Amino acid sequence: MFGQNGSQRISRRAFLNGVAGAAGVAATAGLVGGCVAPAQPGAVTGGQGNQSLLEVYTLIPAFFMEMGMADATELYNEQIADRGVRIIAEETPDGWETKAMAMVREGNVRWSASGYSQFDHQWRHIQQGLAQPIDDLLQSSTVPWARDHQNSFLYESIYETTRFEGKTYFIPMKLNIFMTGYRQDHLEAAGYETLPETWDEFEVMLGKIKEKLSEENVVPLAVRKDIFRTLGIVFTTFVENPYDENAMLKIDSEEFRECVKMFKHWFDAGYTNLQLMQDPMPDWQKGNVAVGFDSHSWIRIGRSVWGDDKIQGALPPKTDASNPWRTWVHVDSSFVFSGAPHPQEGLDWLLSMLGPEGAPADRHWSGTLTLSGMPVHQNQYDRLLVNGTASPELAKSYEAVPTSTLVPMEAGKYLPIINVKLIPWLERYWGGEVELETAMQNAIDEIDEEVEKQIV
Repeated sequence: MFGQNGSQRISRRAFLNGVAGAAGVAATAGLVGGCVAPAQPGAVTGGQGNQSLLEVYTLIPAFFMEMGMADATELYNEQIADRGVRIIAEETPDGWETKAMAMVREGNVRWSASGYSQFDHQWRHIQQGLAQPIDDLLQSSTVPWARDHQNSFLYESIYETTRFEGKTYFIPMKLNIFMTGYRQDHLEAAGYETLPETWDEFEVMLGKIKEKLSEENVVPLAVRKDIFRTLGIVFTTFVENPYDENAMLKIDSEEFRECVKMFKHWFDAGYTNLQLMQDPMPDWQKGNVAVGFDSHSWIRIGRSVWGDDKIQGALPPKTDASNPWRTWVHVDSSFVFSGAPHPQEGLDWLLSMLGPEGAPADRHWSGTLTLSGMPVHQNQYDRLLVNGTASPELAKSYEAVPTSTLVPMEAGKYLPIINVKLIPWLERYWGGEVELETAMQNAIDEIDEEVEKQIV
């Protein structure tokens, strides 16, 4: 039901009925199914006085169309109507990477920009030749903040995630600060008003929740399989920088082993279980889970069922109360296609929709707070989190950004492999089938083997 970013998948039929009817947003069956138009995108003749209109095709996943990118695109089209340019946003089809790479090779690229590149896919999109450097395009853009792009973000570390080997490739489309989402009433039943500050205290709380609520079939803790959703969040609180000099997650460190052993104790004590780990979201929605570590979507989904009073959020606990707040933080972004037919127009669309100000940007960033993600610009942060009606834990979560290490782009070389190879071995360890060293060594060997296959 929910994809890798905790987002509910929107059916193609629902999408077509919902947003494809808006002018300038095309997701017709022919375009999505074949991904190739009868002619190369470009100038068309039509409208009043047979004026030439430049149609610029772009990609947006259906979920983010619904989140606000479709509306933001329409607002941008209104702004540029007198320029003879129109952005036509198409729903990102299944298998788009393979089809786009073929277009790049053949010099027949349909799309000029993509509104979404998942954080751990960005390195791959560069290696595949899909994303092009945009430094020159930023300098030639007429969008006001383009030339000072690097100074437009809340934190320099956000800008750094957009760069590879000294070049800028991406425009951030949302910040993701991972948190603890919990049932306030379950904590109160165990004698707690707020989430404990340290892991030692947190473990005591899990025991009390089990003691008080086990007869109501409440599991104290949900563990999710994605490395960045639970285990990765907790591990970031154990070290100042969870990545080595090659941007590899430090899974071969003593701190990581200590983190994994802490989870083992929680499994052994019955504070969580492997069956729940396969898909904890339904149980969270039913009220059968007390606490989970995840993106803010976990909290939003819980509130959609149980209301604001019963679902609360906070940054994850620490190994020591004197430590600064730390958590998993990553940036999802957007890019201009290599060989794009209209790269400048594609970039200007991204800059206007994902920028710090203006009607298109206001619509996009408002949408992130309702469905997925958070702002990356100061004035959008002020507008939505400080002066707006956003949940208070969102503003609080930003305290962890300066003291956390944002996922570096090069980590995308390893994270998808770690997710596939490490988690199954840890499940066997947590389930008592193998010892920790056996699980870790086998996982590391398999990860190293896969990494060697994809070295570019």
